[in-house]
Amino acid sequence: MQLLEDAKNKRSELAATLARVESQLKSPPKGNLCISKSHNSFQYYRSDKKNPNKRYYLDKSKRNIAVALAQRDYNRKLLKILKANLLNLDNFIKAYKPQNFLACYEKLPQARKKLITPVFINNSEYARLWQKKEYEHKPQEPDGNFLTLKNEKVRSKSEIIIANLLKDHGIPYHYEFPVTLKNGQKLYPDFLCLNVRTRQEFFWEHCGKMSDSDYTSNMTKRLRQFAATGIITGKNLILTMETDTAPLSTKEVEQVIKTFLM
Repeated sequence: MQLLEDAKNKRSELAATLARVESQLKSPPKGNLCISKSHNSFQYYRSDKKNPNKRYYLDKSKRNIAVALAQRDYNRKLLKILKANLLNLDNFIKAYKPQNFLACYEKLPQARKKLITPVFINNSEYARLWQKKEYEHKPQEPDGNFLTLKNEKVRSKSEIIIANLLKDHGIPYHYEFPVTLKNGQKLYPDFLCLNVRTRQEFFWEHCGKMSDSDYTSNMTKRLRQFAATGIITGKNLILTMETDTAPLSTKEVEQVIKTFLM
């Protein structure tokens, strides 16, 4: 399904580019651009279609004419490529039916389903299996009575906010899912979340003591360790932060969830 969505998004992007290029070609400059090279520099000329052998030198004061002619020629070539690719995308979008992969299994009689391990499963089944994933939890259990709606212990009130809002929005997550570094050391990011629609995983690290200089120094080191394992902010790592005077808000968490996980 993601492939089809990507194709539709790319089609919209190319269609907008095509419209922009066509607009630039509505009033194209006349003449042809000729270029010669002399002493490691280029010289530009304009010739007319009626008299192609006669050329007019375009000095620096007339460089805008050379630019306009070159841009026109480029746009004309690009126009053909854009139209061809839009046609290809239209044909692909029309022909590609990812739902048939699912139907191949889902339309089978129940007796046959029990004998088969499907290659393709729907998003809800994928999320259910993902949520059932077992893993080694952090050795040090959270202190206190910070309990989420899933009745699991977390380490702060801010983590309760994140966990509960994830559950409210139907986002599957694992708390403190382990990450093993190249040297064998294990780190435990606060959350590992699943975007069910795209099936992309995101780690979520909440930086809750940014007023503390020692904490920020350790967090900087931690983020570098994450990056070394391919966990990179904005790509597959979500960061939220708070200080003593600027606590985490539910509005902020909800915006993050809508941006990355829905």
